[in-house]
Amino acid sequence: MHIPPSFEDVSDVRKVPDNQEAFADVNTDQSIIIEILEFVKQTTNDDAASTIQQITQLTSQEVPNLPSDTLMYFCTGQQSVAKFNEKDPNARNLVNIYLALLRLPNYDTDIVITYNIPILIGAASSSRQTAQEGNIQVGFEEFKRMLATFKINNYDLFAA
Repeated sequence: MHIPPSFEDVSDVRKVPDNQEAFADVNTDQSIIIEILEFVKQTTNDDAASTIQQITQLTSQEVPNLPSDTLMYFCTGQQSVAKFNEKDPNARNLVNIYLALLRLPNYDTDIVITYNIPILIGAASSSRQTAQEGNIQVGFEEFKRMLATFKINNYDLFAA
């Protein structure tokens, strides 16, 4: 999967769970997280979508390197959050979130890819002096490139 060159492997700095890969850009506070999770069986798609405003199904042209039975979804959202539990209300950053859910039922696996982009940095945020605000459209194009280049090199990783 394409990871922008400005992103560094978070595991070089701190412990990352075995089921995750995490990358961060210290200049923008952007992060990319890839998680391998146990496949969650559900009764209907409505159940899975009950807390998300809008979900779009991805196509094999958008994520071309996965088995044909893979169910692929995309959603976007925003959250207002402060880093390091900063208490000042003006420390909150507006973060745009792109999320892809890749469901591999034949491997009992769900893969979640998340791209977090701070688009508005709070006036009292510890990031104010060092981080640059991201661009929603540029971030969306970058996320599409990540998905288009995502590939599983070894399916034995999912063996029970």
